[in-house]
Formats: sequence, structure tokens, C-alpha cells
Amino acid sequence: MKSYYQMVKRWDVIITLTLVLFSFLPFAIFSYQQASKTGENLQQVAVISVDNQEVRRVMLTGNKGEEVFDITQHESDTNTIEVIDDRIRIKAATCNDQVCVLTGFISKPGQTIVCLPHKLVIEIQTINGETDTDDLIISS
Repeated sequence: MKSYYQMVKRWDVIITLTLVLFSFLPFAIFSYQQASKTGENLQQVAVISVDNQEVRRVMLTGNKGEEVFDITQHESDTNTIEVIDDRIRIKAATCNDQVCVLTGFISKPGQTIVCLPHKLVIEIQTINGETDTDDLIISS
């Protein structure tokens, strides 16, 4: 055990601790950006799109009660979407893997639910009045 302590130098420890601290920097930046998106006058909306085409918008801020509706792409591709108060989820889907159903409820800006077989995306965005404050980033 003593030979191990002789191998580790002071600068090895300093560099390792510095790298560990810097690894938390992206988390801190992302948390700061998300905190700035939750203002008093900002509203949250769930944008539902199929194959990059917006199908429906559901206002989540101030929403009370329960709403269930279906999104059908073809005769056999159906997703049942459930909105309860200010949360949204995919309740049922006819896809094989069911990953979108297992995701559960989302309610914070930036969260998404994706059903890859049906090309359906639900994304929580913030709006200020009638203008979108989020930029949509699509990688190809």
C-alpha cells in the first residue's frame, strides 16, 4: 500500500480533482439556462409533431383536468396521448418497442417524448405571449 502512495504525486491529485470539477460545468450551464426559462410571464406548451410537421399544440400552463386524444398516421399507426393538468404523456401506442409509453409524463421545458416507429415527437416549449422563445434544433 505504501508503494501506491509513492507512485501518486501531488500534481496527479490536483489535475484529477480539477478535471472532476470541470466535468460538472455542462450540468451547471444547462441548469442555469433552464432556470432562466421559467419566468412568471412565460407559458409552457406541448408541441406534437409527426414527421417534422406540427400536428397539434396543447397549452400546459393553467391546464386543469384530463384530456385524451389519438394521433393516427396510417390505418395502423396510432398513439394515444393523455394530458393531465400540466403534464403530458403517450398513454398507448401500436409500436412494438413501447419506449415512448415507458417514458411517462413530461412537464418541464426542453423535455421530449419520441416514438421512432411512428415519427412522433412531443416537446415542451416555452412561449412569451404569442411568440416562440425556443429555437428548434434539428440535426440531420
